Amino acid sequence: MTRLLTILVLIINISVFSQNKSVISGTIINKENQESLPFTSISLKNHSVGTISNENGVFDFYIPKSMRNDTLVISFIGFNSYEIPVSSAKSELKINLQPSNNVLDEVIISSLNPLDYIKKALENIEDNYPQNPYQTLAYYREKFIENGAIINKEEAVFKTYYPSSTDSAKNQHQLLLYKPEENPQQFQFMREWFEKKQDKRRKKAIKKGGDFEEEEFNSDIDMDLGGPESVINLDINNSKERGNYLKPKHFSKYEYTFGEETSLNGEVLISVNFKAKKKIEYQKDWGKILIHKDTYAIVLIEETGKFSIPFIIKPILFTVGLKIGNPTFSKVIQYQKYNNIWYPKLFRWDAKINLTKRNTFDANENSEINIGQVFSINEINSDAKLIPTEKLFKSDKEMENQEFNDINISWDIINVIKD
Repeated sequence: MTRLLTILVLIINISVFSQNKSVISGTIINKENQESLPFTSISLKNHSVGTISNENGVFDFYIPKSMRNDTLVISFIGFNSYEIPVSSAKSELKINLQPSNNVLDEVIISSLNPLDYIKKALENIEDNYPQNPYQTLAYYREKFIENGAIINKEEAVFKTYYPSSTDSAKNQHQLLLYKPEENPQQFQFMREWFEKKQDKRRKKAIKKGGDFEEEEFNSDIDMDLGGPESVINLDINNSKERGNYLKPKHFSKYEYTFGEETSLNGEVLISVNFKAKKKIEYQKDWGKILIHKDTYAIVLIEETGKFSIPFIIKPILFTVGLKIGNPTFSKVIQYQKYNNIWYPKLFRWDAKINLTKRNTFDANENSEINIGQVFSINEINSDAKLIPTEKLFKSDKEMENQEFNDINISWDIINVIKD
């Protein structure tokens, strides 16, 4: 009887633990071809809380206990949304989203050309995006990968204060949590060249009977291209952060064409493609903008481009035997609708760089560098407060020295993007 009571207590405790562990995991795939849907939006219907899936459509979603009576909403542009009560959701979900091929039944005829839609979108910024101060809680991740190996990875949680649109002040960020990669790999590019060069110096010193002082290979190469602030401030509600394709002074330097119309949660989105006619400030970019048909809200921007190595630097690289393939980059700026206002949902910035060290007698050395940054909004709060000056995040200082967790949150309640 004692053993039976012990087992029953254990079962009850496990049951209570399961009920309190409000984490729903799942995989999101395209029902037609069974391919995963990367960076799908997972949110609650009646609360401004959500997350996104990873590159393979996999997610973990932590739901606060007070919100378990809500409904889970899964949405991806171009697909029918999926809803399920949180109370009915299993711990492991496999969600098949159906492409919304039949949503756009009627042909939309408009006298507006593609650039007109962009101008309308800019004219309606104040109607579509928050104009009053608000605050967000967001997950940040940066990866530095060389030839498939993770050289460095940093994760963080930011509290951000977004000022009123009439305020000239910038967004204010506070670093709440920081977590570096536990087992980072060493940067390998030019390491072999350095070691061979050092070995020659060693042999030469021994031959002459002199002392030899070992030098350590310096792998502390800053490749983050701006740190967190290069991605966490991409909000188009801030005119200074808009891409050239949204700046009137550069309109004549781009070609704008209509793409295929699509939908989000049953609402029609107009697709406008853009492509730079020539380089602007050492870069040439192209991509698409999805604009809400009725309100002209910009819902999504996907941008891809190439950087050019300045002419003045190329001779220097050639002299030391280095070659840098023109780096490519991509950006994603995505918004979510809450109370008929479009708030930031996801900011992504990725870059790819190919490095080559040309050797006279040995084989050339190559490295493929991939840098990925993501800023995913977990929660939106209209009760916004200015961040104290002493707690403001500074991009020119190390992240690990700037944690101010004054709201006492922990990693287990943060919706991270799974590896």
